[in-house]
Amino acid sequence: MDSAEGDFVWANGSTAALGDIAEVIDAWRSGVFLAPLRERFPFIEFSKMAEGYERGEPAETAWSILLADDNHISHREMLAALRSNSRLSGMFPFFSHDVLRLAIDPFKRDAGEICIEPQGNGRFSVQSSPGGEILTDVELADLADMASSLVEASSTWLRSGMILGL
Repeated sequence: MDSAEGDFVWANGSTAALGDIAEVIDAWRSGVFLAPLRERFPFIEFSKMAEGYERGEPAETAWSILLADDNHISHREMLAALRSNSRLSGMFPFFSHDVLRLAIDPFKRDAGEICIEPQGNGRFSVQSSPGGEILTDVELADLADMASSLVEASSTWLRSGMILGL
């Protein structure tokens, strides 16, 4: 079951029983949530992220998943510092090519994002949407405030009517 927006897959599974497939589709369209759907149709699988979207908490869920993921253990301190910032914690975090991206909207790439790239020496480069302001050589202690300042600056530009990627 795919999302109408973006490429997000809510749930998947397989069965040879055509009747079950029709019932799953009917249940999903009528608003049955994922957990009850799986209880009724055990072949259905879904992720923690799907449950986060269902609860209306995709950013909070993504932060929790990243902070618990052992594949990102080397970034855990950075992630915790960024999540503790009230402005940044509401953004949707994900990694792409070892760059942390904090998206305004997880389904709309052009809505804007903050990109944070570790420099390998305990310092970071921070950039608002491609073509936006770039801050380099930022220490971890200042990272959340600096990234947050880019969000604030971008929000101010948007309110003033200027077109910007963020």
